[in-house]
Amino acid sequence: CGLFLSSRRVVDGINHMKDLGTKGLAKERVEKDKAMFGGQEIKGKTLAVIGLGHIGSSTARDAGRMGMNIIGYDPGLSIESALKLPRNINLVDSIVSAVAKADYISINIPYIKGDPSEGGTHGVIGSDVIEHFKPNAVLLNFARGELVDSAAMKEFLDSGDGKYVSDFPDDLLWDHKNSVILPHLGASTEEAEDAAAAMAAETIRDFLENGTIKNSVNFPAATMAGRPDNSVRFTIVNKNEPGVLAKITETFAQNEMNILQQLNTSRGSIAYNVVDVAGAAAGGVTDFKKVQEMMTMAEGVISSRIIFGTPGMGYAKKLEGGEYFV
Repeated sequence: CGLFLSSRRVVDGINHMKDLGTKGLAKERVEKDKAMFGGQEIKGKTLAVIGLGHIGSSTARDAGRMGMNIIGYDPGLSIESALKLPRNINLVDSIVSAVAKADYISINIPYIKGDPSEGGTHGVIGSDVIEHFKPNAVLLNFARGELVDSAAMKEFLDSGDGKYVSDFPDDLLWDHKNSVILPHLGASTEEAEDAAAAMAAETIRDFLENGTIKNSVNFPAATMAGRPDNSVRFTIVNKNEPGVLAKITETFAQNEMNILQQLNTSRGSIAYNVVDVAGAAAGGVTDFKKVQEMMTMAEGVISSRIIFGTPGMGYAKKLEGGEYFV
């Protein structure tokens, strides 16, 4: 929808015809005035997709089917999302490289508080990126308003024929002649609300039963194969600092627990581990409790969970005062 609204001045055309209608001139001018709202075709144009998760990869795939050339950027691209991408997508290593040749730019990344230099995404589309836009580039932002530096975007819109399409009203941009601001319509259907509720329930269940993390705004994505027979799964949240992972694996070794499979991933200052273990202590619940306490209280570890038996149980955390909470 945003692509089509920005390729022609559709909204302006609708308002123009309503105005002519009130003057009794609509039939007379409907053909004559169409040249006032010319634009460009979608086919053959280049779309840069920033963020290639579920929505970004779907956007890239659908745009490719409309004959667009696709450039993609996502430093944390998952295998699952990669499999959804069109085969002819051009993956690049920076946002600037993605936007430099794009006619349209779609943002599909989460909002994380903090400057981009510190792992955040506040104002990630700032002057250092916008200065590389084509003069008539279109920015589509249906992710979060705070991702875009409003002052830099306004300066860009003032200087040429570029456009901004979003469902996040901004004090500097909402009434700009080159902005199209929509209500948040993405999930405003009964079917979409049902699908969103089902997806949320499935995401929570998968986390409780398997430790899987999907579509999180502040944790890394994490998916590991099912637990081997006669094993217990640990999930550990820790600070993303050198040496912490070694302390976690050393805890298992000290308690004669063999690691069968392991996943370690991180996002910003947070790291997340999924570990399946089996060993001499595999038959004792008390031993697992002891191991969990040792691990949770290790320097750099924030919390842990044992996935065995009833989903959602087995959580432990180190409180700010250093106390162990289970």
